[in-house]
Amino acid sequence: MKNVILWLFGLEESALSDPTVVAGIITSFALIAAVLALFIVLLVKKRFLIHRWGHKVWSRTKLLIQSGFFILTNSFMVGWFKGTIYQGKLKFMCVPGMNCYSCPGAWGACPIGAMQAIFDEFDASKSWLDPVSGTYVQAPLYWIAFYMIGILMFIGALCGRLVCGLLCPFGWIQDLLYKIPVKKLKLPRDDRLIDKSRNPKAVRFWLGVDKYMRYLKYAFLIVMVVFLPLIVKANPWFCKYVCPSGMLLGGIPLMSMNSNLAAAAGKLTLQKLLILGGIVGLSIFLYRPFCRYICPLGAIYSFFNRFSLYKYGIDDSKCNRCKGCSVCASSCPMGVDPVKNPNHPECIRCGTCNSKCPQKAIHAGFRMKTPEGSAIRTRKQK
Repeated sequence: MKNVILWLFGLEESALSDPTVVAGIITSFALIAAVLALFIVLLVKKRFLIHRWGHKVWSRTKLLIQSGFFILTNSFMVGWFKGTIYQGKLKFMCVPGMNCYSCPGAWGACPIGAMQAIFDEFDASKSWLDPVSGTYVQAPLYWIAFYMIGILMFIGALCGRLVCGLLCPFGWIQDLLYKIPVKKLKLPRDDRLIDKSRNPKAVRFWLGVDKYMRYLKYAFLIVMVVFLPLIVKANPWFCKYVCPSGMLLGGIPLMSMNSNLAAAAGKLTLQKLLILGGIVGLSIFLYRPFCRYICPLGAIYSFFNRFSLYKYGIDDSKCNRCKGCSVCASSCPMGVDPVKNPNHPECIRCGTCNSKCPQKAIHAGFRMKTPEGSAIRTRKQK
């Protein structure tokens, strides 16, 4: 049993003589057991059947799932107690959401960080010394990139952006910030609601700005996650210069416990704090600005929303859109109209539209048929 614990926590046997390490191990097991018990209770109570329980119950259940997954993936309490990073074998695995590799409690690695890190690996047998420049030319191990992409494709094909809605730690933090009771920045999406607004032209203008700004996350993915690390220099560009999740979950905790790290980071610390502060401040007024405009991981998963096994669907026989109902479109925090396109790339599958639909016309799951056997529409309306 002792050897299993040492392997799992990536520790030497001498570390067990430290009371702080022992306390961290015990706390980790206690938290993991509590979270697993919570998930079992939720499954038994069938609260994952969103439309049966109503919005209030679902929003609380969703918060429990997000909190539980955050605790589960960041429960390496030795790191939190000692100000260190987990270095065991589990670190080679990636968690599905934005969870920084450098977070003291993280068991796994962030997919985006891992994609950038692989470009720093090279094949020594295929590298050579350039006689002209005198520099050592490294041949990257591109096959590792395909392995990492395969993992992301598997997760995306299975559930799409459900990861964003339920399993992403930084998404959960943005959800908590948005719960602060202040006036929110929210624009109507339904054409009838836009026409009834005070200034329809201004609303349509800002809707257009929002639409094109959402393409920024694809630019971050292509330029900072793929192009710059691969072509220019092996460097985690996005993690190093932009990622607010890494600063919040990794940078701040580590630098607060290790003063030398803060000195080594230098001006980057201020830059990352300004980005984090901007995202945190905006998250109070606008739902998930990081997910909307910046997150490259969300950009990857968005490609799979239409084709993933887990889908959203509309039962057109129950939908009251023709009678003037627009509850789903007006309630969607990401600004998606589920009736027009139930599996829109911007849908993070948070379940809000499903839980608020008065006719229970929105379905979520792997089986897109009604109990009577009628097919449920999952594609965009023509």
